Amino acid sequence: MKESKTHDPKEISFESNQENIITSEYKNWIVDLKLRIRQSQIKAAVKVNTELLRLYWQMGSEIVEKQKNAHWGDGFLKQLSNDLMSDFPDMKGFSYRNLRAIKQWFLFYYEPFIKWQQAAAILEDTFLSIPWGHHLLIMQRCKDINKAVFYIQPNGPLKTPLFQ
Repeated sequence: MKESKTHDPKEISFESNQENIITSEYKNWIVDLKLRIRQSQIKAAVKVNTELLRLYWQMGSEIVEKQKNAHWGDGFLKQLSNDLMSDFPDMKGFSYRNLRAIKQWFLFYYEPFIKWQQAAAILEDTFLSIPWGHHLLIMQRCKDINKAVFYIQPNGPLKTPLFQ
């Protein structure tokens, strides 16, 4: 005698529904969903970059201040680098070279931005959304603050220099 196979009703309905799921409405929805996922990933990366740059700005300020008031010399940045890299081994950005770049970046923009609060307010969001590597490149290539600001303006170049 043959055994009859009985199917769980849930399995049958799942199998038959699976064929009907892929409709043009579903295809459009999945395309939109994937787009929103990618946009969220980009927004998250920009937020991470912004927070990292805020940290670097604060670090640059504190490094400048500590070096003004102490007699540590070059050994200070090397020691700081060693201390941070040992406590945060998975985090990049704490090499001696990068700490020196953080200090230079802070000094490059700090005084002009303080003198021109309006310019600083206009540029802050854009300034903090630029990747760190781009900031390094801008500083290397632009010895003049107006040339640097040219590259970080949200709406293209200004007709008159921000910093004189």
